[in-house]
Amino acid sequence: MARPTCVYCGAKLSVELLDEAASAARRVLQSRSLAGLEKAAKGASPDQVWRRYLILDTKDVSVESVAKACSASTWEARQWQAASRYRLLKVTTETDAPIESALRDRSLPFFALSEEVVAAARSPLLLEAVDSVSALLRVTFRAEADGRSQTRDIRNEDIAILLSAPIRREKVKEATASRRAQPETRLEDAWLMHLHLKDEPRPFELDPRRVAFEGGGLASAHMRSLELLRRLAADVPHDEAFKNTVPALSPGSDPLIDLASLKTPQKSGAKEAKLVVLDNVAQFREYSAWRGAVEKARRQGSAGPV
Repeated sequence: MARPTCVYCGAKLSVELLDEAASAARRVLQSRSLAGLEKAAKGASPDQVWRRYLILDTKDVSVESVAKACSASTWEARQWQAASRYRLLKVTTETDAPIESALRDRSLPFFALSEEVVAAARSPLLLEAVDSVSALLRVTFRAEADGRSQTRDIRNEDIAILLSAPIRREKVKEATASRRAQPETRLEDAWLMHLHLKDEPRPFELDPRRVAFEGGGLASAHMRSLELLRRLAADVPHDEAFKNTVPALSPGSDPLIDLASLKTPQKSGAKEAKLVVLDNVAQFREYSAWRGAVEKARRQGSAGPV
């Protein structure tokens, strides 16, 4: 918001600050996605320093070397290797963080990726329909929520990596003046799959509860999603390590509740508390963003390992 006075003390702002605030406000209002907001933030501050993601490749390295370089116990380092090949060690604005020197001294392979590369992948392209029966995988999606539907045929060689993950989803009743928010019931665990294409900065997100499958096949969208994953994973790298991550829940959405909200509300004597959905979708999208960036950098032989 651009205003002529300081929101805290009421002091009059300079013309330069007003112009900068107005310009930033226009860019934010024109942004229709998280990726757009990232670009708007960068435009508001040309001298912005992007953070760097430091990611360790734990394959074929000794547990003792990892433990010493990362100031961790041997047990912790062993758990890292068991959970996933790649370990996000630090997100920093430092150009040469101390942990980088420690990794280099012990010749441990790691990736140093700019957040500018990761940012776009945080906002996936949501699939509306999938035709997995045709010769090529055909998907229908919208680049923006209010945009037009687009169709694209995907070959296996177009896919850089697949990521799949169980999603923890719960619902709680919204807090009221008389009581705090209390868990109502635990919803059925959901599932997501991301397809990172080699030539697309944003991954495709397949949610069985939101996508329509075309053509004949199994009756359940979830079963058809798993069938598609197994077929693609025969030729494409597949990462399911997110299942080993402790869920961090944040406000999200649920298709069933979204559809229920469209129904005509019934009159009731008492006002019911609104249901709030909590899930770890944002956590998975962040993991998918940097994991997809790592895979593309590894294939291109750039940005690491170093």
